[in-house]
Amino acid sequence: MSVRILLSTLGALFIASSLFASQRPITMDEAIQLAIKQNQNITIARLAVSKASAQRKEALGNALPSLNISASYQRNIEAPVFFVPNFADPTSKDLVPMRFGATNSYNAGASLNQILFNSAVFTGIGAADVYVSAAQEQYRAAVAEVVTETKKRYYGVLAARSYAEVAQQALDNALANKKNIDALFAEGLVAEFDAIRVNVFVENVRPELTAAQAGYRNAVSALMTYLSIDLADTVNPQSVDLPTPGDLPSASDAMSMALKSNYELTALEKGLEVSHEFVNVYRSTYYPSLSLFGQFTNTGQSNDFSNWINASQLFVGLSLNFNIFNGFKEQAKVEQAQADYLTAKERLLQLKNMIRLQVSATLNDLASAKERIDAQQTTVDQAQRGYEISQVRYNEGTGSLLEINDSQTALAKARVNRLGALYDYYVRLADFERVTGQVPEKYMRLAAM
Repeated sequence: MSVRILLSTLGALFIASSLFASQRPITMDEAIQLAIKQNQNITIARLAVSKASAQRKEALGNALPSLNISASYQRNIEAPVFFVPNFADPTSKDLVPMRFGATNSYNAGASLNQILFNSAVFTGIGAADVYVSAAQEQYRAAVAEVVTETKKRYYGVLAARSYAEVAQQALDNALANKKNIDALFAEGLVAEFDAIRVNVFVENVRPELTAAQAGYRNAVSALMTYLSIDLADTVNPQSVDLPTPGDLPSASDAMSMALKSNYELTALEKGLEVSHEFVNVYRSTYYPSLSLFGQFTNTGQSNDFSNWINASQLFVGLSLNFNIFNGFKEQAKVEQAQADYLTAKERLLQLKNMIRLQVSATLNDLASAKERIDAQQTTVDQAQRGYEISQVRYNEGTGSLLEINDSQTALAKARVNRLGALYDYYVRLADFERVTGQVPEKYMRLAAM
């Protein structure tokens, strides 16, 4: 029997050591950096910023002068034909063909156009600036989401590993208790019923360890998948120092922070500004536009690439364009833009209400987890003491095996409850940091690199 206990103990230790074996240690900060580097949503948001910047350049280009240069060469196999009156017979009404032009001809020119006033163009430049800001805020919101989700998955791994450690401790305690009772049974000091019962208890505890180990492996796989790490690799998330939870901000302070700094809210507010700017852009088409234009041309002809005959032309002018009526198309565009603006405004109000709910729920969850942490620590201490007393009472013959099993189960449950409360707190804290816009700025800078 003692050999079996030894083999069981060694087997459990081997499983635990293989469970926590590491080929690649990774800290939470490293996991977040890796997620930022490889997350597709951040890549998409970064490309959106690049696109918005290019569109701003395009909008600015509409206000800058445009200069075009053109040149052409023509080889006349037969000179162009013009039909002119018959000068030899003034009374004739017929036209006669005449050819004009040399064998070779060229035409070169340059044209310049500069907008002096166009409300749509100038308003569009301002709209493009706001659009860039909106894209940047969307980018920050994407980074904040990745940071938060990585933290939550990382905490999930640590929690699963802690549960496995508690299950291992419970099995170790059960095996130690079994060893003690087997020794007492061999001496005839306890009944066979106790020996059978303790063996059943051990075998009932063992599947809990197996399930906890499987949960840990699943949590690691989920983290690795989120970080785009090949599941054939092995990572070992390093423990995180989880300080004792401090005081929570008041509900009013938390609400003020969220409504001022929430990443999604800030991005949507910028989007609302963009929608308003588009209304102004379409309205601007009602105003006249004034532009300056100029052109220079030089043409020449020659039969043998020498003795070119050429002439130049140069002119400048002003162009005024005023849209009087175009079938109500511009009015329809303004109405569509106004509808988009009002829609964005309603979505903003919806998001604010959702943020208020998130802040309230998160604060409640944090307060609840904090209370459970404080309470469960005392429970763990009491459960540990109760387990020790039950062992002493059993060895002295004043207790029962049922007391030991009950106290051991209570100890394992108390430890699990405290771990659950602890990790619940920090998972919800990650949500709180995101909803109130408190994700560390270093990750925003890292994402921009």
